[in-house]
Amino acid sequence: MRRIIGTALVGLGVFLVVAAALIRFYAYPSLARVPTNYDETTHLQAKDARIFNTNPKVLAPETTNLTVAARTVADSSIHPPAGDAVWNTNTTITRADGTIFQRSRERAPFDAVTGAAVSCASCGSWSESTQGQQDTVDRSGQVYKFPFDTQRHDYQNWDDAIGAATTAKYEGQTSIQGLKVYKFVQTIAPRIIGHEQVPGSVFGSKAASVDAAMWYAMTRTLYIEPATGSPVQRIEQRTQEMRYDGTTVPAFDGTVEYTPAQVTDEVNTLSTNAMLLSGARLWIPVGGLLLGLVLLGAGLVMTRREPQGHEANRGHGVDRPLVGV
Repeated sequence: MRRIIGTALVGLGVFLVVAAALIRFYAYPSLARVPTNYDETTHLQAKDARIFNTNPKVLAPETTNLTVAARTVADSSIHPPAGDAVWNTNTTITRADGTIFQRSRERAPFDAVTGAAVSCASCGSWSESTQGQQDTVDRSGQVYKFPFDTQRHDYQNWDDAIGAATTAKYEGQTSIQGLKVYKFVQTIAPRIIGHEQVPGSVFGSKAASVDAAMWYAMTRTLYIEPATGSPVQRIEQRTQEMRYDGTTVPAFDGTVEYTPAQVTDEVNTLSTNAMLLSGARLWIPVGGLLLGLVLLGAGLVMTRREPQGHEANRGHGVDRPLVGV
């Protein structure tokens, strides 16, 4: 019976050790990559944003609340190299009165594990403005998300307006609705990002149109759930203004961030995903390995044959005198 139990423990121990290795080195890498069927809409808002109304009858700044809907879909028509993903995003920004302020589209290839942009000639990487002009974009740095198992250090993060990646500084750990997140802040100092032909009347000029410089500045704060590398909250303090001949006119001045409902949805989804990923990466393999080794050791001890000397003494008691003789 002892040997039967020991053999069973050895078998269970070996199973747990092998299972621990499979979970860590096979299951976890399969889980820690963006899904091939991704299709999500992110909702953001900007309260009391200062924007420029391009209606020819207006041509002046106005203050309004904005809602942003950004639908991101994995592009199934593209077959990127192994390990990469291609996502398309359609973004619509709507004024409080329901009219469209801006529309844009983009396609971006990136590494399915690290979240960093990749070069992929066959994938196509572009952005398209409200006017329908499509421009090729050579992206770098983090695009849609941070790496799975995000670390506590700075990352390069892409910014569409300047067409480059800049440093998103790690600024510590905090929590949102009880979920642990890492805080990263990307600061882009004011700079010229282009020039626009603008009616001269906007700047008090008699000229039919003037060449106005477009200035841009950004402070982007990202709260990242580290196991998944996904943003739980994104806050962008954006300043964009047109300057000509000493006169400044705001094009966009406001703070864009996830809606409260979006944040709650991210917390609920990522809490489950983070628990699964963290378990597959560390706790389940370590626990399975330790328990497997204990059971394996116990089983080997129980199945070990007893010393020959002990076997030889069984049934051979010491001679004793017969009682009563």
